[in-house]
Amino acid sequence: MSFMNDWRSKLAKATKTISQTSGDLYKTTKLNLAMGTEEENLKKLYLEVGKKVHEIYAYGGSLGKFFDEKYKEIKEVETKIDELKKQLEELRQTKICPACGKEADKAATFCPKCGASLEGVMIQVKKEPEIPVQLEEEQIEADPIIQKVVEEIVVQEEAKVIMKICPTCKAQNHAEDRFCISCGRAIF
Repeated sequence: MSFMNDWRSKLAKATKTISQTSGDLYKTTKLNLAMGTEEENLKKLYLEVGKKVHEIYAYGGSLGKFFDEKYKEIKEVETKIDELKKQLEELRQTKICPACGKEADKAATFCPKCGASLEGVMIQVKKEPEIPVQLEEEQIEADPIIQKVVEEIVVQEEAKVIMKICPTCKAQNHAEDRFCISCGRAIF
């Protein structure tokens, strides 16, 4: 019976990890979409300002109230973009092993590749390639094809998250890890 309880516990831990990973992927995708939308709004505002400046100068006019309002709009959009970038940075935090250079989860105590201690290692922002986002969130929610693509990406990412359970401390580790991120024991 103990075997079944251990098995259930391992399955519950793996399910929780997959759920957390897909949740982070969903949050990252959603933040990227929101940031892309705000960047597109900013581009539109810049184009409006440029067009208006051209029109004003073409007809010998001067600058005034229009530019004050557009400047306020631009500042609001820039603030939203900065907030979204900060949220993305919080999701992308990792530790870099000083011995081998492998990225490890921010909660890891030991390197999953070489087993070196990660105590005192500074948490850094993981650099991920920026994905240009052209669609607004409403477009994604309204389009079943786009929803299907996003769901398939999440399923693919979940499939990559196969876990090894450390026989010593029962911590969850990724399938490619050679050492436990919690206790440092070799887990082949």
